[in-house]
Amino acid sequence: MSARSTARFVRYRVMAHPDEALRASATCTNGTCHYVVLPTETVDEVSRAMQEHTARTGHAVFCRTIQDTAVVVLADRTEQERRAEANALEYRHLGGAAEDARADA
Repeated sequence: MSARSTARFVRYRVMAHPDEALRASATCTNGTCHYVVLPTETVDEVSRAMQEHTARTGHAVFCRTIQDTAVVVLADRTEQERRAEANALEYRHLGGAAEDARADA
């Protein structure tokens, strides 16, 4: 990497990680109730558990959490390719290719 750098505006995009599922959980907000629906991969399952709890106790207000795993990627395809090429050059410059060849031997 050179001592001189160029400042440029680079746009990123945040998206759900393609290999991870959503997770949902819920907690009853009634003052003395400690009911919790543990995290699961289906919102419907959490909704059913909340409905069953309401039917049993009359508690109707919950704090529901929907969580996903996010990944930040470059928004511009050309920038993605430019960085991949720069990383490959730096990898080779640092001896990565020779190291890989030794590992394969």
